Amino acid sequence: MNQTSRRIQRVYQKIQNERPDAIFIKNSVEPHIDLSFFYFTNLESGIFENSIFLAYPNGEASLYTSKLEEESVKEGSTRFKTTIFKDSKEKEMILKKIGTNIDKIGVNSRELTYQDLLILKKTLPNVKILDVSKAITEARLVKDNEEIKKLRTAAEITTKVWKNIPSILRNNVTESEVKAQISYQIQKEGATTAFEPITSFGVNTAEPHYLGGNAELKSGDFALFDFGARNCRYCADLTRTLVVGRPSYKQRQIYDAVFEASNVVLDMLKPGIEASEVHRKVVNTIASKGFRKEFTHSTGHALGLAVHDGATLSNTSKFTLEEGMVFTIEPGIYLPGFGGVRIEDDVLIRKGDCEILTSTGREMLEI
Repeated sequence: MNQTSRRIQRVYQKIQNERPDAIFIKNSVEPHIDLSFFYFTNLESGIFENSIFLAYPNGEASLYTSKLEEESVKEGSTRFKTTIFKDSKEKEMILKKIGTNIDKIGVNSRELTYQDLLILKKTLPNVKILDVSKAITEARLVKDNEEIKKLRTAAEITTKVWKNIPSILRNNVTESEVKAQISYQIQKEGATTAFEPITSFGVNTAEPHYLGGNAELKSGDFALFDFGARNCRYCADLTRTLVVGRPSYKQRQIYDAVFEASNVVLDMLKPGIEASEVHRKVVNTIASKGFRKEFTHSTGHALGLAVHDGATLSNTSKFTLEEGMVFTIEPGIYLPGFGGVRIEDDVLIRKGDCEILTSTGREMLEI
């Protein structure tokens, strides 16, 4: 059984209610591309705008795409049937033909555009539409060996780039200059950026999703870097915070609290642990240091084809960790007007423990 068939059957096994006769994955145009399309097809090249992937319970599948992707789709020729359509009219005919063989079709409602849903209803008026998005999300949470290999390489590239960053820092270098260097070095390693890198200096480090400006690095600053490489469509996500010069007492106090929270959680991760309990451990550790209100986000999120790949480690999470899941662990403390610290690593849940994929030191770095 090939990779596509195994992933299709895994999704069908996760469907708890009414099962469809086929799962319908439809891309619109960027940025409305369903990453589950690439989960099923395992295609590493191409964009596949307006393409359709149809997955059946027995693991068989068909892909319908335009001539624009004819070369890109060749690598999947042994895993699924491929049909090339010439124009939208021919694509509509294909869709109508699909409806003659099925009574129920499953859709990924989290990614299907409203326009494509209306087209589906109009073209297949007698076919019942079922939402299978939960099953797809749950299946994608547990990575297979090929996915883990890609994630590990993405993390290795990200780690390598991080190790080069301190050497490019100097007085008065700007956030945007360093941000550009991060993107360049990731691409130099044969990957792409998984998301827009965050480079923040000084008081800007107190904004978790700061997207950058031209603040200059100066003595006494915190400097925070949050970035990741995308390798074969799979993402890494790393954050490190350093200080320029000798840290103040308050800076050391904040960093030590985040560092301890990170260590506590990494030591507890293994299959069977409740996701919400992971978050509570971080909250309790940071609260014990007097910074509860300054920790403002979840402890982490799933990684995969997306940087935020379908689940978070938060107080409201309702699942347990399983072998093969990959998450970020990213405790942080943010003090507006002063600065912030975040330490983030990518972690693979293994049989009896976890593996930290971003293998670089987490202790405070002074430059």
